[in-house]
Amino acid sequence: MKIVLHLPSGRPDIAPLQKRFPEHPMVVTRDLAALAREIVDAEMLVASNRPYLPDMAHAINDNQKKLKWIQFTTSGIDKALRSGGFPDHVIVTNSAGLGAPILAEHAFHLFMAVGRRIRDTETDQRSHLWRRDDIGPTVTAMTFKTLCIIGMGATGQETAKRAKAFDMKVIGVSRAYAPDHLVDEVFPRERAKEALAQSDFILLSMPAVAETKHFINDDTIGAMKKSAIIVNVARGDLIDEDALIRACREGRIGGAALDVTQTEPLPADSALWDTPNLILTPHIAGTGSNNARRLFDIIGENIENYVAGRPLTRVLDWKTMMPE
Repeated sequence: MKIVLHLPSGRPDIAPLQKRFPEHPMVVTRDLAALAREIVDAEMLVASNRPYLPDMAHAINDNQKKLKWIQFTTSGIDKALRSGGFPDHVIVTNSAGLGAPILAEHAFHLFMAVGRRIRDTETDQRSHLWRRDDIGPTVTAMTFKTLCIIGMGATGQETAKRAKAFDMKVIGVSRAYAPDHLVDEVFPRERAKEALAQSDFILLSMPAVAETKHFINDDTIGAMKKSAIIVNVARGDLIDEDALIRACREGRIGGAALDVTQTEPLPADSALWDTPNLILTPHIAGTGSNNARRLFDIIGENIENYVAGRPLTRVLDWKTMMPE
């Protein structure tokens, strides 16, 4: 079968994948004209959600004739769904769990950066100020505190592992996950406010679907401690950004850190840039030097399954995920 890998940015070395499957021709495309041309007789497409805008959807949907399967290099496919989705017969798989350990690392970096007031100390460093007596009493330690993980998938579980090393109590919000050695208590989404009320740190690691949009809003923020710190490494739509900005400005929460925002890149005039007690990173939480190797292991495993007629892993019921 012919495999098209649409890689408009970055240049990962696909030689190991080609060596593993020499009988299947692989073509790398970097622009939409080449994608539209090569997808005509391709049976499999490897693509990222990040550039999957309407023009890319048209290039695929209007030109494919043999396409059976799209393997995403990302866990999310929300941009692709909003851009028109896929031909009805196409199987869609993602790379869920690929960046989970790195996402968990980044989440802890953000928790500590907000809790230890690193943004303020950096500002003081540039101004040559030493404000130990002002800042010291306001920093927040993680040890013996309660972490609430909203979304107990791979990222949530990796974060829970790290939290236990900090001697934290870990509670989860999940539809299916059960308490275990990593998570002390699990609440269903309907009881999320009970979990939030007892939490010092809150991680968002849940998928962005219709029922989770603005999961963090004025109501759920109102259930939190005034010292609570929120970190989002999942999807921007999970947070009502206006509500978060108000809460930070009014001191109704301890702070927040966002690796994702509703609009990306974040517009220069967004109020998020200058919100007090809020740290931004540019959607880099899942990136790391070892990701390409792990990604091609996931893709290679699924190609083997596909060729052998076995069920694919990480299959998404994408038709039920289409926005209304």
